[in-house]
Amino acid sequence: MSETIKYFDGVSFNLNDKTMTIENGTNGTFDYRRIKRALVLNEKAKFKGSQPPFTQLLPHGPGIPAILTDPYVYVGVKIVMDDETILCVYTSKEETQTGTDQYIEDRKRAKEIEAFLRKIIHKYQPSEA
Repeated sequence: MSETIKYFDGVSFNLNDKTMTIENGTNGTFDYRRIKRALVLNEKAKFKGSQPPFTQLLPHGPGIPAILTDPYVYVGVKIVMDDETILCVYTSKEETQTGTDQYIEDRKRAKEIEAFLRKIIHKYQPSEA
C-alpha cells in the first residue's frame, strides 16, 4: 500500500487530495499543485509574525555584518503560489543563530521540504522547474 500522507516538520502533504497542511507558518490547507517556487530562507527573528513572511531576510553564510547586530533568525521555506501568494513553513521552532547546531538542523529539515516541493513543482508546473 502506498503512502498517502507525507509528513515533515511543520507541514504535511496529502497525496490523495493534492493538498499541503501547514502547521508552523502560514497555517492552513493549500492545493500544492499551485506551487510555483520554493526557497529556503532565514527570516530575522524580530520581524517574524509582524509582516508578511520572509520580507526581512538574513543571508545564509559566514562573515555577514548583520549577524553582529541582529543575530537571531527563523529558518523556513518560502513558498510562492501561482497567483503570487506567499506562504511559509518555519522549520525553526524557536529563534536560533546562524552556525549553531540548532540552525544547521533547522536548515537541514528546510532543505528536505524544499526538495520535496521541487518534485511537486516539476510535476505540476514544469515550466517553472
